[in-house]
Amino acid sequence: MALIYVVCFDIEDDKLRRRVGNELLGYGERVQYSVFEIKLSSTSALKKLKTDLKAMVECYEGSVDIRFYYLNDITLEKSTTLDNQAVARFPSAIIL
Repeated sequence: MALIYVVCFDIEDDKLRRRVGNELLGYGERVQYSVFEIKLSSTSALKKLKTDLKAMVECYEGSVDIRFYYLNDITLEKSTTLDNQAVARFPSAIIL
């Protein structure tokens, strides 16, 4: 079962903010500049992502705030855009 999160961040430094954003693009899609909807295969994938992000930001001395909000089946089903579109739509299969 996939784990779906909304990840948002507030980072002062432009370069670090771009690096974090690029890292998160590997896991999902950007829905606003500093907000992503990501899909992870397991809790170990979440742990790895958090470890990678911590390593990326640990030397930076400015303000860094990265938050993960879990969407379960109920909250995902009830979450919509202003135009009543579903959020965090991920394809069930990707054909390459």
